Amino acid sequence: MTDLELLAALPSTGETGLVPNDWEWAEAALGVVFPAAFRRFLDAFGGAKFDDFLHAYRAGAENKNVDLVAQTLQNRQTMAETRAHIQELLAERGTDTSRLVAWGGTDNADMCFLIPHEDHSRWAVLVVEGRGRDYDLFEGPVESYLLSVLRGDIVSEVFPDDFPDEAPCYERRPRS
Repeated sequence: MTDLELLAALPSTGETGLVPNDWEWAEAALGVVFPAAFRRFLDAFGGAKFDDFLHAYRAGAENKNVDLVAQTLQNRQTMAETRAHIQELLAERGTDTSRLVAWGGTDNADMCFLIPHEDHSRWAVLVVEGRGRDYDLFEGPVESYLLSVLRGDIVSEVFPDDFPDEAPCYERRPRS
């Protein structure tokens, strides 16, 4: 099974079916072409809430608090204004905060990003603590990072000790 299938196999509640994402609008608004793997992730989990803590955004959500574009633009600005150490990390990778894509966030204001790369297989996950300096950097797709955290294979520097729960689950909210 793929990591996306393993993630989808976790216990879940909520609506079933494909999540409506406005990919054309999101790509135009952010000036990026998303990898197919990321599109599949949000088509399955956009609007979902993992362990009642981590929200996955959706491209084109009416609620700006869970809209991929609105949150990306807001969080890019936050990163540019307040996170010099993240700016340095990105510079080492040949990019900057203006290229980050916000894919999710937590109830603690932690920010979950993708770091784009010309080669779609080299996009990375960056999770930044909302009120601190800690971050996680993962070389791979969102579903692999999230599955590894939920299984306990990765202990996040950012997330609280009680995330994930002993029995990870998620609530599907495709219309959020």
